[in-house]
Amino acid sequence: MNKAIIVLIIVIAGLFLAAVVILGKDAVRLLKAEGYLKYSADEAVELAHKKCVQCHSIDKTAKYCMRCGPPFVVVVHNMRALIGKDKEKYRGVEEIRDGEAVAITQVWNALVGNWEDSWRKQDLAKLLENDAALIKLMNTPVKEREIEVALTGKSAAGADLTIMKPMK
Repeated sequence: MNKAIIVLIIVIAGLFLAAVVILGKDAVRLLKAEGYLKYSADEAVELAHKKCVQCHSIDKTAKYCMRCGPPFVVVVHNMRALIGKDKEKYRGVEEIRDGEAVAITQVWNALVGNWEDSWRKQDLAKLLENDAALIKLMNTPVKEREIEVALTGKSAAGADLTIMKPMK
């Protein structure tokens, strides 16, 4: 009888440990997605590819340039808003949470180009529509953005890193 109780306790402890390990990974993933824990540069690149490919090809993102629209901080905000506003149309597309938005923006800034300095901060803030996470990122100097710094010197395949000179 004592052996049966010991085996039962070991089985219950094993199930509890397995649940903690499984739920622990989900908990860490959720904490990163919400912005409470930071993504490593490699995790951020993987995340950016995973999230962005839900709607369009990575090649399209790599070829994005400052002539085509606003900096990535605004593009990512617009993608978040679009997915959130029309959930029926984008059924199955995962929302982009605060921590994910910050990481994804930094990845594309680093791999394709960060053109935030070519826009007035007031204009960017207005376009970000009170998106606190991305406004905080916009106000963080590039040299203090860990993912962008870690990806310095790298680029997305097919990216055109040409910086457009202002017209005189």
